[in-house]
Amino acid sequence: MNPQEQSLVGNVKHAEGKYGGFSFGGQEPEGVTVCNPLPAGTVFPNGARAAILLTFDVEGNYGNGVGDVEREVANYQRICNRLSENQISATFNVVGRMAEDYGPEFVEWMVDSGCEVASHGYVHDMNKRYGGNRVYAGHYGPRENLEQIRDGIEALNKICPDVVRGARLPYGHFNEYTYEAMEQYGLAWSSLVGIDDFNNPGQGFGNDPFQMKLGDRTYPIVEIPMDSQTFDWPIWIADEKANGTFVQAVRNYCELRNIPFERTPRGAVGIWRQRMLDTIERQTVFTLCCHPINLTVKGRDWSDPVTEFIFPIIDLLGCFQREGKAWICTCNQLAQLYRQVIRTAYGNSRE
Repeated sequence: MNPQEQSLVGNVKHAEGKYGGFSFGGQEPEGVTVCNPLPAGTVFPNGARAAILLTFDVEGNYGNGVGDVEREVANYQRICNRLSENQISATFNVVGRMAEDYGPEFVEWMVDSGCEVASHGYVHDMNKRYGGNRVYAGHYGPRENLEQIRDGIEALNKICPDVVRGARLPYGHFNEYTYEAMEQYGLAWSSLVGIDDFNNPGQGFGNDPFQMKLGDRTYPIVEIPMDSQTFDWPIWIADEKANGTFVQAVRNYCELRNIPFERTPRGAVGIWRQRMLDTIERQTVFTLCCHPINLTVKGRDWSDPVTEFIFPIIDLLGCFQREGKAWICTCNQLAQLYRQVIRTAYGNSRE
């Protein structure tokens, strides 16, 4: 494999087009400008000054997951029921091939519970479709990016017609062809760039939604940054040798916040709870990212991560919403609010 195309954190940019690339770990893609960020002080629909999004990347073993995909699929009914009990919604970003191979029932559970279903591409690693060693969307041209967007949307719309409003592509990798395809298919939002504020303060993205400008073109899609430093899998899946950057980011965060660096579901709850409290205190937006395939992994110090990790998180989010401390929303709900706010703040939602 070409060393310029293999690493998630090794300064990978893009191989096709002029602009874009991998944005995690403090890597600011070339040609990217943040436009029209959500104004500070925005009041959200329930009167809260903060917004928190719970998002799931539904990818089974099509991605980097090491758990039991059959158990992952079965867990979605439990997760959706817990969300319904707390009267909150989440966004599920679903790989199209997984929906075709294991659906339609688990996708219908998500929609029936009032949650948002969005695209996580048609395949997770694009070389599985096109051959060779090129994995990321930013390594491909217009045709492949269009097929990744189009076919990912269609796989879900065949189950629940006209359900898809946004997309998060695998690995958060993109180029201008990615955004052109999303625009062509009328997507309202994307969630591709990482919140790298902890490792690289002030690196340019921040937590709040904005519009992406690549070169001299601003796209009418609402970009919603996601957690790229303390999300679920570095806590009990990643190891220091293969994923040292991620593991160290989590360790540094725990030390700074004086919370245990415990690589268990319980430790993950402590980290995510603190992320929520940070968001509420700073009156901003934060997008949590969970990979449910990891919720199927058992260890010496835990039994069921659904019960020990994601259920307490959902209960906390429900509590914060009931108390008016945070608005718990889907990506599409935030995108709709963003458009309303910037019409007033900036006059026009597109340059």
